[in-house]
Amino acid sequence: MELDMNVTFDFQGQKFLVTGASSGIGRETAKELLESGATVLGIARHFPEPDELAEKYPASWVPMKVDVTDFASVENAVEVFTENYGKLHGCVHSAGMAVLLPVNVWNHEQAKKVMDVNLWAGEALLKLLWKRKYHEAGFSHVFVSSVSAHKAQKGLSIYAASKAALEAMVRTASQELAVKGQRVNSVCLGWIETGMTLDTDNDVPKSPLGIGSTEDAAGMILYLLSDRARWITGANFIIDGGYLA
Repeated sequence: MELDMNVTFDFQGQKFLVTGASSGIGRETAKELLESGATVLGIARHFPEPDELAEKYPASWVPMKVDVTDFASVENAVEVFTENYGKLHGCVHSAGMAVLLPVNVWNHEQAKKVMDVNLWAGEALLKLLWKRKYHEAGFSHVFVSSVSAHKAQKGLSIYAASKAALEAMVRTASQELAVKGQRVNSVCLGWIETGMTLDTDNDVPKSPLGIGSTEDAAGMILYLLSDRARWITGANFIIDGGYLA
């Protein structure tokens, strides 16, 4: 369903990094940035073939097959991109991993994978993009969190812990990066119609407005990347259809 949100952003000449850009929220965010005139470095382990974004935006869509937990490869991708296209104006860490892992079957290896993708990859991006050679003035970080950090869901304790830690990191990092003029915020999402959330979806009926769309999330993400949000940092924006109300 095509939605006319009646809100547009002008990112002409700006460059952004989006992780998890092959599907879901990351894909929608990358698409809307491209539609708004931006050049986008998309990072994911796999991309759809054929890639509609590559066909429509051959000069401004730069997909790179990289695992976000391979920090050296992520830095190499950023290095190559900035050398060819210029410094970045913002980053969206949308890559995420949710695993149903009840307490009685906790597995440290699986838990570590969830933490590596959801938390440590984000921390690595903060550290990497702290470097002046990679970012423009007014740089904006946006991290994708979840209502699971605030409301218990059976079997999602590790996932919830990773998102709660992510939000705490955002608040603290915002104070440190402010000295460089960088902003750090997060969006806390309810049940969005993506493959990952529907696999663990056992509480959708409790959201007064039902299931959200990727467009609902991307709109706020683009706002936080824009200059209209230049005085917003350390904040967590809840987009959940009333789930946590």
